[in-house]
Amino acid sequence: MWSPLSKLLEFIGAIRFPFLRRRAKLAVGRTDVPDARGTADWKEFLDARALSRVWGPHPHGPWTPFHCLTLFIAIDYLKREFVGPCEADPWPVREFRAPGWIAPDALLVVDLPGPRTVALGAALAASGCDLVCTFNNWPHPQGVLKAEQNLAAMLRYASWLEEKRVAYPTAGPVAWLCDAERLGTRKGRPGEFDNRYYIEDGVLPGPNLLRAQGISKIFYLWSQPGAVRADLGVQLYAYQKDGFQVSQVFVSDDGVLHDPEPVSLPTPSFSTMGFFRSSAGGFGAPVPHPSSGG
Repeated sequence: MWSPLSKLLEFIGAIRFPFLRRRAKLAVGRTDVPDARGTADWKEFLDARALSRVWGPHPHGPWTPFHCLTLFIAIDYLKREFVGPCEADPWPVREFRAPGWIAPDALLVVDLPGPRTVALGAALAASGCDLVCTFNNWPHPQGVLKAEQNLAAMLRYASWLEEKRVAYPTAGPVAWLCDAERLGTRKGRPGEFDNRYYIEDGVLPGPNLLRAQGISKIFYLWSQPGAVRADLGVQLYAYQKDGFQVSQVFVSDDGVLHDPEPVSLPTPSFSTMGFFRSSAGGFGAPVPHPSSGG
């Protein structure tokens, strides 16, 4: 594993968890279980810098500006005695075999439910893919989304990635890790913490940068029925209109990535209304109770 830290991490210490003045008691995974290597080495990653370093893009590669830090920073504001890895593999990483179409000209957009995306991301990284995380929301005990589940999965594989990861400072292949449940199924209710979010335009690289890095193929990896998530649909549609080959890949529960298939993307529509941005970056804010005033 590389030793230099990305400059992207240099300002982590300057950011403050916007809703807590002290560490929060939030259960993340389990503290009494081993990580994916059967060790307690996950404890070495109870730190934003350490966890982001092992899950972020290579510091000498082109993708560091796109790596989202929000969820990593949050771990510094949680009580460590309640934070640990998830108990089991959310997806069968040990059954994974990298298919031949994962090549230097490929960008993968992994859009599975968060813990599964994390598990597949670990397998991809061990197979030579660089990684970019898009987890851009704050965890909270009353959160609409259980962002802490993604943290627990990242802790499970952190020491395994430290040992196995083989990414090089080259352009591709690279995998953008997305949580398919980021948009949520409902708005936050009064008293809840609405941490739903969407993939913003600047989280994915523009076509000129991709071409400059030799990337011409984009693969959308999914496991749930239905159309491409609306926020990503906008960007994938733009890539397709710009001449990139966009394919979809079904990810099955047995650890197999199926053959890529052409994807037809209708003219997309997505509204950013109703999401709560945080003053510290990322997404997440308490939903206020209706005022009783006139």
